[in-house]
Amino acid sequence: MQRTAALEIVVLAAVAAVALSLFTPATSAEEPDTDVKSGTIADGVVAIYFHGNVRCATCRKIESYAHEAVKSGFSEALEEGSLAWRVINVDEAENAHFIQDFQLVTKSVVLAEYREGQVVRWENLDKVWQLVRDEDRFVDYIQSETREFLGEG
Repeated sequence: MQRTAALEIVVLAAVAAVALSLFTPATSAEEPDTDVKSGTIADGVVAIYFHGNVRCATCRKIESYAHEAVKSGFSEALEEGSLAWRVINVDEAENAHFIQDFQLVTKSVVLAEYREGQVVRWENLDKVWQLVRDEDRFVDYIQSETREFLGEG
């Protein structure tokens, strides 16, 4: 009887450990240090990674790859200010409007053009979830879509 109880405790502990690992937000060494509050977005084109409070390893990878794609492919545009990179948590009350503004259904990378503080056009780069397992194709996708959005492609 004691042996059965001990076995049940071990099994229960193992199940609890697995459940905890599934529902605990992951951290990643790949995470860029770019969590910028939305604040006022200046006129021009902005590449935005939208996330919520719960962030899995894949979500963090999408952010990391997208940030690297923008940084490596558009360093000059970033420096001169014709392109900006933002990371915005839509679970924060002041950012919740972005869900409606950009029709977000999950963590997303969006290109948006602002004029006089208003969005004049935008595009959700919805293939990021399909390409996240292939970093080269992911980066190519972000860069080619951004070039096209900027009128360079």
